[in-house]
Amino acid sequence: MNEKMRHAAFFFAALSILTGCAGVSKEMAFNEVQQQVEERIGYALEWNMHTDPTDAAAQTIEELLSQPLIADAAVQLALLNNRRLQATYEELGIAHAAVVEAGTLSNPAFHAGATLGLPQDPMTAHPAHDSYVFEVEMDFLSLLYGPMRRSVAQSEFETTKLRVTAAVMDLARQTRVAFYRVQADTQMLEMFRQIVLATQAGHKFASQLYEAGNIPELDLLLQRTLYEQSELGLTAAEVMLAENREQLNRLMGLWGKGTTWTVEDRLPNVPAEPMKLDNVEKVAIENSIDLAIARGEIVFFGKQLGIAKAMSLVPHLEIGGELEQEELAWKAGPAVGFEIPLFDRKQGERAAAAAELRRRQEAYHALAVEIRSVVRAAHRQLLAAQKMALSYQNEILPLQEQILEQVQLQYNAMQVGTPRLLLAKQQQINAGRDYIQALYNYHVARVALDQILNGRLVSDDTSLSQGGNVVRHLNASGMEGGH
Repeated sequence: MNEKMRHAAFFFAALSILTGCAGVSKEMAFNEVQQQVEERIGYALEWNMHTDPTDAAAQTIEELLSQPLIADAAVQLALLNNRRLQATYEELGIAHAAVVEAGTLSNPAFHAGATLGLPQDPMTAHPAHDSYVFEVEMDFLSLLYGPMRRSVAQSEFETTKLRVTAAVMDLARQTRVAFYRVQADTQMLEMFRQIVLATQAGHKFASQLYEAGNIPELDLLLQRTLYEQSELGLTAAEVMLAENREQLNRLMGLWGKGTTWTVEDRLPNVPAEPMKLDNVEKVAIENSIDLAIARGEIVFFGKQLGIAKAMSLVPHLEIGGELEQEELAWKAGPAVGFEIPLFDRKQGERAAAAAELRRRQEAYHALAVEIRSVVRAAHRQLLAAQKMALSYQNEILPLQEQILEQVQLQYNAMQVGTPRLLLAKQQQINAGRDYIQALYNYHVARVALDQILNGRLVSDDTSLSQGGNVVRHLNASGMEGGH
């Protein structure tokens, strides 16, 4: 190889080294996600890059499952053990690979040709010679536009880190809501067990009175109806608890023996004082990871537009060198090839990129307005849920208990009949059921507001209305409210 060819080879090798992968690795990116999660919601993460959790994560999971779960423990379990979340972390690797690919030059192309001399013509004095041609060419724009493409990929990489952080926060919120649902179902189930025992005893006593001829058959039938309804309510509560335990199992990534966990069997009490928050809109906007993602997308499409404009000027350019043997002498020289942008000047790509950029900018401003509205609504919903739960706790439940006591006294004095007594019992049951629902609604509203203030909008269809499933199932079993 002559001196020029050696210089060309050195040039291409140097370019490959200089444009190789540099910057943040996927591991460093995950560390940034960990830090974001720690600052926003205060939980530890673990990226299991193999098939099983690390020893430290496995030990933490075992310790958490060895005692009755609280909401924080359930969330930590999910963040360590949910395999879909582990799959989400691989998006960091995919985005990082795109950065590496964008920063890599395209491979040079090598062409070789040969012209073989024909047998010597006896009629001429000139002997025939073989000739050889060697060409090396490379897309020069991969070098010229390489930094721009790498910048675009790096922007997407940064946005991917934000999306992964958002996915962690989503799972944490979903798990906490599912945990409160299980607690509400557990508390509801215990209430209906007590109701069944009480109505069963009432029906048994009514049967004895009927056999002795002290009450009419109608009173016995009414007592039996209440007992049968309470049995149906108990069955519905058992089914609902089983369904929601499985939902929580899925979120926590548990199966087999791991599903035998227990929970604190009562929802936490509602604080007596209303939650005082100032500048909720400002806090939500400043912390919003959704807005940060939207900003990242604006940067991404802005850089895409820049590439489209640049490539409209010079779409394709190749440079290289040619080495040719002619008449036993070697000749070398440069080679260049380019596309003349006469017809296709990337008009469509530039117009689409510009429109997409404008669309993202408008969506960003719309999102900011929506976040302000959502956080105001979430704050009001929390205050209303707190007021309702406290009303049941401090007013309605004590009043229903007093009403039942008074009706029971009047019934014993034969001043009211069995229907009035059973109505009072039914109203007390309804009040207890509605109180548990109100507790659940409060905690879900608190989770939603915390999520928004921590920077993430609620991203799925879980809402206060879902909690009504407990009530709807129990109503379907015949435990309707009083008249």
